[in-house]
Amino acid sequence: MKEPCLSKACIANFRSPFGQNSRNLFNFVADMTLALFIARRLSLRTASGKTQSGIAIAVTGIALSVIVMLLSIAVMMGFKNEIRHKIMGFDSQITISLHAPSDGRDGSLINIDDLDKAFKVLPQNASATLTIRQPVILKTPDNFIGAVVKGMGRDHDWKFVSENLTAGTIPDYNADSTLYHTVISHNIAQKLNVGCGDKIDAYFLGGDTYRTRRLKIAGIYDTHFSEYDNAYIFATLPMLSALAGIDERLGTVVEINGLDSDTEISETAGKLSATLMDDIYTGRSDKFYSVTDVHSSAALYFNWLALLDTNVIVILTIMSLLTCLTLVSSLFILILRRVNMIGILKALGASDSLIRRAFVWLTMRLLILGLLIGNAIAIGIILLQTTTGFIPLDPEAYYLDHVPMEFNLAALLILNAGIILVSALVLILPSAIITTIPPSRVINYD
Repeated sequence: MKEPCLSKACIANFRSPFGQNSRNLFNFVADMTLALFIARRLSLRTASGKTQSGIAIAVTGIALSVIVMLLSIAVMMGFKNEIRHKIMGFDSQITISLHAPSDGRDGSLINIDDLDKAFKVLPQNASATLTIRQPVILKTPDNFIGAVVKGMGRDHDWKFVSENLTAGTIPDYNADSTLYHTVISHNIAQKLNVGCGDKIDAYFLGGDTYRTRRLKIAGIYDTHFSEYDNAYIFATLPMLSALAGIDERLGTVVEINGLDSDTEISETAGKLSATLMDDIYTGRSDKFYSVTDVHSSAALYFNWLALLDTNVIVILTIMSLLTCLTLVSSLFILILRRVNMIGILKALGASDSLIRRAFVWLTMRLLILGLLIGNAIAIGIILLQTTTGFIPLDPEAYYLDHVPMEFNLAALLILNAGIILVSALVLILPSAIITTIPPSRVINYD
């Protein structure tokens, strides 16, 4: 059987039953195929087999740019997630409280049963838990310090406290013998010079009175978030309820967590606020509740985190510009090294567009090589830092003792696709220099 003719001339003379548009498509495919073939046949090495110095520098520059971009994104995502996790561990995504300050009397406390109607607007994944937050003074024979005791119910999630525990254990609050056990921060323990198993006097403030209890330190936590570590100790809702002589269905704050996104947090807070205000207008309730989401209560930290986005955008922009400049320089180097070949191709009838495509493809080979090297090194650093935390941070300044990094496959794919697309577009204009090369003058060019 006779082999089909796949040359450009044969394709150009082919009369397609689909008309002129089909012929144009065949011609375009032929040009692209031939350009890719030429680019693949061109070597990036010298006659001795060594990589050309300009090419090696270009690939190195591209790889370094990719490494910086990927690490910037990984650090930004890791840092934001770690800080958000710490803030929401101490606070909550949404907080419901009474406008009147809590003074330990029933009239200023929230009955969680009164909010059943409002809870109907919560998404299924959300959870509402009752909490008492009360000022307390912790005292030892040598020192004292003020803090806020957070009394959490039996159904409260202690995961955040337990994963930051550095000494001791989380008490079994179902046992009466551990009712007056507490978990304090490393900072507070240092200031009071106490440790696990020691006892401290606690003065619980409420209104114009105070109640005193001796608490046993069952555990010590350390989140490196000094603003919160210096302020919070953890106990149980039953203990604080017993101190105030109130029912365990009463508390100072209702915490809502489990929402999936910032948008869901804001929307849910708005719905809760509207529902509670509607109860006041219709006379179903005479209590004024305050609904606050974490973006408002911790606005200082979230505004700070928002600055990270700006920093990363600046870094990505600079690295993208450097990558594009490197590729354009590499394209010019490749063209200058093969001026003789360009003249020969033109003399043989090759179009300027065909030769331009061939050199764009050749330059894209450098880009792909740089991307592969950069991605491999960046992913290795991210995984190593995630597992070992070998790059430290000053916790006093950054609230973390190591650089947080998060590997995100979607971000990696989007970044690589964006680099390839932008680079291909950027190379189109500089490749026009090929159209200015006259074959009669450069065939013997050395």
